[in-house]
Amino acid sequence: MASLEIKDVGKSYPNGIVALSGINLSVRPGEILAIVGGSGCGKSTLLRLLSGLDVATTGAITLDNAPVSSPHPSVGIVFQEPRLLPWLSVADNVGFGIAHLPRTEREVRVQTALKRVGLADYGRRWPRELSGGQGQRVAIARALVAQPSVLLLDEPFSALDAFTRVELQDHLLELWADTRPMMVLVTHDIEEAVALASRIVVMRPSPGHIEAEFDVTLPRPRDRLTSRFDEEKRRVLLALNDSLSQRRDATVPLLKSA
Repeated sequence: MASLEIKDVGKSYPNGIVALSGINLSVRPGEILAIVGGSGCGKSTLLRLLSGLDVATTGAITLDNAPVSSPHPSVGIVFQEPRLLPWLSVADNVGFGIAHLPRTEREVRVQTALKRVGLADYGRRWPRELSGGQGQRVAIARALVAQPSVLLLDEPFSALDAFTRVELQDHLLELWADTRPMMVLVTHDIEEAVALASRIVVMRPSPGHIEAEFDVTLPRPRDRLTSRFDEEKRRVLLALNDSLSQRRDATVPLLKSA
């Protein structure tokens, strides 16, 4: 199974901003890792580095002991918005990244991916004909069609209404249970993190670094209405509150000197 290692990773920009510093993390085979934190903590930057869409300034990221420095065929990614090409049908959007495969194999993979996300009959539709939830299902199918060993998710359900969000969270777990790919989820939603994750990492900004991490020991399927679920949410909230309090304390001297 795939192994993903992040060793002393940092990311800085020419304007002097240091987005990440000293990130050390091992993502376990088959686990769902959730990364939570306030705006500006670098969690989406870290996800871009894991995807190969950006390159770390310091440190190393390896997938199965090979450096990740560009998009990797074993890594799928789902963004906040579906980002579907409006001039392509649903089926062609899903198959866009596997155009190099023989036509028959490509069509089988596309149909299988659409069936897995509950859209088997939607291949000939256009993106404009889809609801927000359906569009995001297509985006997930597009990520799955290449049969990745790692799936990265950058707040994939944040733009959806609460009912659709919970529905797709549950469906994502069903998809994960089929093949157990490694998943790394960036989210602002604490309930989403507790509902989905095997482990949660809390990040703090200035520069972005890991403040805390802990396993989620709740059995699956998880009941969001239980006291144990609330206890797990509270644990994340306390870690986030400690992080935010430290951030506020650090800004007080700056405000007083202004």
